[in-house]
Amino acid sequence: MAKQKIPTKFKQKAMMEKMMQERKPSSTPARKKINWKKFLKELPGKIAKFFRDVVHELKKVSWPTRNEIFKYTVIVLVTIVAFALLLGGFDFIWIRLVGVLAKIQ
Repeated sequence: MAKQKIPTKFKQKAMMEKMMQERKPSSTPARKKINWKKFLKELPGKIAKFFRDVVHELKKVSWPTRNEIFKYTVIVLVTIVAFALLLGGFDFIWIRLVGVLAKIQ
């Protein structure tokens, strides 16, 4: 028996059906329905636990001393002034350069 010629559109349809059968199920599970009564009943306890955990974590933080804060503040202010002077200088030079070029034309 000779092979039958199958039109291209049927080949594509058959390939698609085969791919759909071989396709793996999606990796994300279906969403569960929320039990709102239980959720609302547990909500105040969860909020309280969150704030207890926040306080617990803040106790672990090593806070800077007054002298360290003063030093860091001075460093930040000096850096801001230095960058302000630098950018102001570049701006001044740029304005003069544009003014000179505008007079030439």
